[in-house]
Order: sequence, then C-alpha cells, then structure tokens
Amino acid sequence: MGKGWRKLLIWLLINIILVVLTDGMTFTYKTGGTISGNGNPGIIMLAAGWLFGIILLCSAGMVLYRLFRMKSVFSIPSLLIAVSALIVLPLAIWLETGYVDALRVHLRGFTRDEDSVVFRFGWINQYTNNLFYNAYILAGGIALVILVAWITALLRRKAGTQSRRNSG
Repeated sequence: MGKGWRKLLIWLLINIILVVLTDGMTFTYKTGGTISGNGNPGIIMLAAGWLFGIILLCSAGMVLYRLFRMKSVFSIPSLLIAVSALIVLPLAIWLETGYVDALRVHLRGFTRDEDSVVFRFGWINQYTNNLFYNAYILAGGIALVILVAWITALLRRKAGTQSRRNSG
C-alpha cells in the first residue's frame, strides 16, 4: 500500500470518528421534554468534520485520479470502482433525504414552522447538527469524488488520444 493510500485511510478513519462524535453530541428531542438551553457542543465536531471531510475528499480525488491515469479508466478495477460509486451516490442521496424527512417529522418541522421544536433556533442547532455531517453525506461525497476523478481521467485520456492523432 502506497504512502498516499495510507494517508487516505487515516483521513477516512478520522472522518468516521468525527461522524460518530457529531452524532453523539447532537441531542435527541424527547416528545414532551423541554428544550435544552445548554448550547450546542456538537458544533465543534461539525466544524471539525467539515474541515477534515474537505481534506479527505481533496486527498481522495488526487489519489484516485492518479490511480485511474496509471491503471487506465477502462481496467476492471477502475470500472468496478466507478460503477460502485455510481450506485452509492444515489443511494446516499436517497438515505439522506429520508433521514432529513424523519427528523423533520420528529421535530414537528424546522426553523420556519412555528410549532417546531427548533422554531427559534437557526438551522445549525443542538438537534440538527447531524443533518449536515453524517455517514450518508460522507459516503455520497466520496462517491462523487470517485466519479469526478474517473470522468476527469477519462476526458484526459480522450484529449491525449486526440492530440496524438492530430500530431501524427
């Protein structure tokens, strides 16, 4: 395993830990309970998650682009990775929208609904942190980066083939 892959694995593990911590520090509203006034400790994990998530996605894009350029975009491993990402991306989007809808129902709406638990709060609050950083978002982001790297390598290959034809 190359140096780039080890770093990528470390960034992925850090992001998985931050997803768990963000979820753990996001409060769950209990029907009939009172709204907590203790602030939003999950926002620290949310901010760290987004920061390390961006680092992971940029690193993954560079490593995967190099892989696709070395192996060829039409090799079996490259095609399997791209097809897997093509399956994971819509699945992650579907799961995230279901997750958002379930939380909306549980909180009786969001920040614009007067009957909502979070009516007086902003969008990022102690009950909704994990809407903005969770496993579905992480998986969808990685799948999107894989597809972009694969398509970029494919376009680069076509451009290289075209320029060789024109010069020859």
